[in-house]
Amino acid sequence: MDPSLPVLRCTDVREAVSARHDGETSPVDVEAVAHHLDGCEGCERFAGRLGVVSRRARVAAAESVPNLTEPILARVAAEQPVGRRVRELRWLVGLAGLVQASVAIPALLGVVSVDQHLGRDLGALQLALAVGLLLAAWQPTRAVGVLPVAAVVAVVAVITAGIDVAAGTVALTAELTHLSEVVGVLALWALRRRAPVPPVALRRPATIRPAPTAST
Repeated sequence: MDPSLPVLRCTDVREAVSARHDGETSPVDVEAVAHHLDGCEGCERFAGRLGVVSRRARVAAAESVPNLTEPILARVAAEQPVGRRVRELRWLVGLAGLVQASVAIPALLGVVSVDQHLGRDLGALQLALAVGLLLAAWQPTRAVGVLPVAAVVAVVAVITAGIDVAAGTVALTAELTHLSEVVGVLALWALRRRAPVPPVALRRPATIRPAPTAST
């Protein structure tokens, strides 16, 4: 053994061999690696297997790939009507959101209610519903989160409006503004069924490091 050469561990040598095989530089001395390979059968076999795998990868025949052009074109053609329907629903949801915003702003300004405080509270609720509808129209994947809240607001508003109209406390024409809520919720429900589901973030699997090889 040449005393001028550093003593290397098998892990260092194998990393250096792999780096050299991949065309990368390694800080490990080349002569020290060669000297270690001369006296370590395990590392020598490792270097030999690495060379065999590389040669097999270079000369292996490429696997045949099926021609999927026709199925892909057929799938795209089948999805075109769905895409048009989604665009129409987005416009309808956005229109319902704009109507809600036009109803909410006067209420917030206190020009449509005798009780200004109550009117502003209702206006804030209607504005929140409008923002939710507009957001779902802009990003259809968010419809899944907006739909439950919008549905509760619309259902409760329709029920209370029916009770008030039946009791004669308000006129039917005064409650027609709730139609935009119903239309918006129905369009939002249809959009939720046709819009793509947002992807779920996958957890990265834990990296398992191989146990260090004992030096020979």
